[in-house]
Amino acid sequence: MERFPWVEVFRGLAILEVVLHHVTGRFLRELSPESPAWFLLAATNRTFHFAVPAFLLLTTLVLGAGLLREFRLGRYLQNRALRLLWPYLLWSGFYLAFRYWDYGVFQTERLFHQLLWGKAYFHLYFLAVALQLTLLLPLFLPLLRRRPHGAWFLLLGVGLTLGLYFLNRHYRFLPYPGSFVLWYTPAIVLGLYLASRLERLPRLLRLWPLALFLAVLGLWGYLPLALDVLRRLPVNTFHYQAFHWLYTTAMAFLLLALAFALVRTPLRVPLAFLGRYSLQIYLLHPLVLRLLERYPGFPEPLGLKPAFAVYLGLALLLPLLLARLLARARVSVAVFGR
Repeated sequence: MERFPWVEVFRGLAILEVVLHHVTGRFLRELSPESPAWFLLAATNRTFHFAVPAFLLLTTLVLGAGLLREFRLGRYLQNRALRLLWPYLLWSGFYLAFRYWDYGVFQTERLFHQLLWGKAYFHLYFLAVALQLTLLLPLFLPLLRRRPHGAWFLLLGVGLTLGLYFLNRHYRFLPYPGSFVLWYTPAIVLGLYLASRLERLPRLLRLWPLALFLAVLGLWGYLPLALDVLRRLPVNTFHYQAFHWLYTTAMAFLLLALAFALVRTPLRVPLAFLGRYSLQIYLLHPLVLRLLERYPGFPEPLGLKPAFAVYLGLALLLPLLLARLLARARVSVAVFGR
């Protein structure tokens, strides 16, 4: 990743967003759904809801650029199996055991279903989607090599997205759309476009004001619907998804532009440090949050002020500490694939 110093900065920003999203979700359950505090925290929680498209855009961009430089299928699959498949299987097993300890529930007959769709624990679906992306990306290599006009990428993104949405709406063949890679087609196609024009990336990122406008427009349409969904009110699912795709894809681009800019600032060091351990934080922070939640008296009965900061700090620091210890013990690859 030395060629792309902004990669780790991007991951650092994205993992902060993930942890903030999950910590706000934990405290949201403590509040009355119609209270002003609930609406404020719910709006914050839904606004911090773009990490999966962001990580997929980055993965597509980096892997796509790598495929253009050199592609050897065996080496590619071996590398992704070590870095993704092994951690996914290992941590799925861990979280299935943890769920049994926590809730006393283990459904053997659903094991394959849970592994297929990333449902061993609520956050593991992202690794299932990333594995699907690993298999999908080589199919786009001819497209990357041809470097067609950006309009073709736009048509591909819009066509695939709408086609999948209406097919699933009619036939209901996806039990969990969010666990299927093509549900994130807009972010993936944007990543393909940027990978095909990597040498022009600094110039393309100057389009961030347009991305900001699109993100604001997307959030304007998405946020009220997302709050209704949280309150279990009926919503127009097409409007919800369309605004969500617009918002999250634009935010992924903005995050990339921000990471690119922060590389030249002192913030690069702490953000890159977080980014280096982003997978470890991602895998471990739900465990920390759940263990803390089992003890409602810690650090105080509710208190969104110091309690929120304590939860956020521990959700970041404890995974980082364990990751560093395992790295020094030289077992990090066996546990996290890196």
